[in-house]
Amino acid sequence: MALFNKLNSRYNNLLFWKIIESEKELRYNLNLSESLSSKLDKLKSNSQRKQFLSIQNLLKLLDIKNDDLYYDSNGKPKLFSGKFISISHSFDYCGVIICESKVGIDIEKFRPKILNISKKFVSNSELKLIKENSIQNITKIWTIKEAVYKAFGHAGIDLKKNIIIETLDREFSRASVKVFKNKIIEYYSIEIINFPQYICSVAKLIK
Repeated sequence: MALFNKLNSRYNNLLFWKIIESEKELRYNLNLSESLSSKLDKLKSNSQRKQFLSIQNLLKLLDIKNDDLYYDSNGKPKLFSGKFISISHSFDYCGVIICESKVGIDIEKFRPKILNISKKFVSNSELKLIKENSIQNITKIWTIKEAVYKAFGHAGIDLKKNIIIETLDREFSRASVKVFKNKIIEYYSIEIINFPQYICSVAKLIK
């Protein structure tokens, strides 16, 4: 089932898909190109195959055809139209967003093991911002940084050193972030979207 503009998001071209269908059902209305069929055949995991097909359904809903999309040398999806696109999936959810400016999306399921790696991507100043070192808060930090990383589009980024969360609102639903590499510096606004057992962050370049 497709979820359109989930939970009062300010982005019109943001779609989510909750995967409840079989692989056969997901494939029913799709006309996959030879290259996409080849990619699907290489996926051995049933969950990965269903995620792939769910994303293809979202792209179809957004009127993105097989020939409209390509991937750069860093594996970042791009559109020949010049608009920006970002894709994410986590277990039973997938999401796609299209925007006129640089954008990134990241979906994550809340899982305790995120706490074991938090020191790799959360700085001391960010710990002070979130106050409580919980699974939910640390996962939000992860999705914020992953969304910014996807939008920024440059390889060789250290999530802890190069992506800095500067502000968070009281509800932890919006944030502002600075990202840099060498002399390249960009700023992003973040919208955080909650749904049961999952969190999603959308990063949009501030012009």
